[in-house]
Amino acid sequence: MKITKEQLLQIDNYIYVCGIKYYDVRVEIVDHFANILEQKLDENPDLNFKIEIQAIHRNFSDQGFSKLLKEKTKSVTKKFYKQSLQHLLTFFKFPKIIISGFLFFILFQIMHLFEDKEAFFRTLSLSILGLIIVFSGIVLIRYKKNIKFLTLEKTNHFLCLIYNLFYCFYIYSDIRSSESFFNVIQNNIQLGVFVILVLFFWSGEYVYDQNKKLVKEQYPKVLI
Repeated sequence: MKITKEQLLQIDNYIYVCGIKYYDVRVEIVDHFANILEQKLDENPDLNFKIEIQAIHRNFSDQGFSKLLKEKTKSVTKKFYKQSLQHLLTFFKFPKIIISGFLFFILFQIMHLFEDKEAFFRTLSLSILGLIIVFSGIVLIRYKKNIKFLTLEKTNHFLCLIYNLFYCFYIYSDIRSSESFFNVIQNNIQLGVFVILVLFFWSGEYVYDQNKKLVKEQYPKVLI
C-alpha cells in the first residue's frame, strides 16, 4: 500500500523530534521507514501507524539514529576532504599548473619589490589576518544557512581548518628571526606554502559550490 503525503510528513516529524535535524539525512531515513511501512500496510491495512513507526525505530539499531548520524557525518566529511584534495592536485597538472605557477610568479615578483623581505612577509601576514576575519564571517553565515544539510554544514569544518592553517602561517612569519629573511630558499618555501594554502581554500570552495548545486537539484523545494 502506497504511503500518503500525510504519513510521510508524520514519519519526517517523528525522525526530526528524535534528533535528526539534517534534511538530507532525514530523507534517507524516511525512505527506509516508508519502504518497511508499505510492506506492513500491504499485510495489515489497519495497523496503528504511529506505534509501527516507533517499533521500526526500536529495531533500527542498538543506538537508534545516533550511530547512523555518526557514520553519515564521518562519510560526508571524508568525502568532502577527499574531493578537495583531488581538486587541489589538479593545480599541479596541466593545464591548471599554469594558474599555480602564475600565482607564485606574481607573489615572487612582488616580494622582490621589497628590499626588506621581512616587511613583505609581514604585509602578507596582515592580508592573512584580513582573510581570517572573512573566514569567520563565512563560517557564521553558512552555519546559519546550511545547518539543514549535513552535506553543506560539514564544509564549516573545512573553513575552520583553513582558518587554523592560515593562522599558523601568520604565527610562523611572526616568529622568524630577522636573519632568516635573508635566506632565499626559506623565503621561497614559505611563499610556496602560502600559494598551496590559497589553492586548497579555492579547492574547498569549488567542492562546496558543487555540493550546493547538487543539493539544489535534489531538493529544489527546500530553501538553501
